Amino acid sequence: MSNFSIGDKVVCVDDKFPPDISKLYDALPVKDSTYVVRDIRLGINLTLEGDVSVLLIGLVNPKADSKANLERGFRADRFRPLEELRSEKTESTTVEEKKKLLQPVEV
Repeated sequence: MSNFSIGDKVVCVDDKFPPDISKLYDALPVKDSTYVVRDIRLGINLTLEGDVSVLLIGLVNPKADSKANLERGFRADRFRPLEELRSEKTESTTVEEKKKLLQPVEV
């Protein structure tokens, strides 16, 4: 379904929304901002296809005009787990950068 769970901290990696999306939402995530997942569920995207959807603490939106009448969420692939991004940053650190990090610090 997704690679994170309710309560996980996630970072928005894609905040490029269609121009008129603000008519459907009150609050949208911002790229590089950290959020906490409050719910994960199956949803329907704008092309009416099934999709994994997340709700985030701090971002509350109107309910969709559907039979389910659920709050509008965001595609899960717009987010990455915070820990995963930290690991990638560490892995991308060059050998020279790592050596500098290991040097003793004079006080």
